Amino acid sequence: MKVGRKPKPDSPEEMALVHHALENPIRRRMIILMVEGCLSVEGIAVAAGEKMLDYHLHRLELAGLIDLAGDKIALTESGKAYGDLVKSQAERGGAW
Repeated sequence: MKVGRKPKPDSPEEMALVHHALENPIRRRMIILMVEGCLSVEGIAVAAGEKMLDYHLHRLELAGLIDLAGDKIALTESGKAYGDLVKSQAERGGAW
């Protein structure tokens, strides 16, 4: 499991991966759930739905927002930072 990715992307390519991961409302909902403490694949499946779950988790992992180890999900530093941002935007009535 990778540990400690910093919140700021190092390159335009990394920024594009983060943008792609968070442009999808299902993945935004998933990252909010993770910030709120739901850190198991099963828990995310129940809360966000199982449709394309592996694909959505892969996109979040590819963007460096989460790390997967079996059924456990760990938010990276980037995941925590972007997750907090997405959550606060949703709380203010923004897109999620």
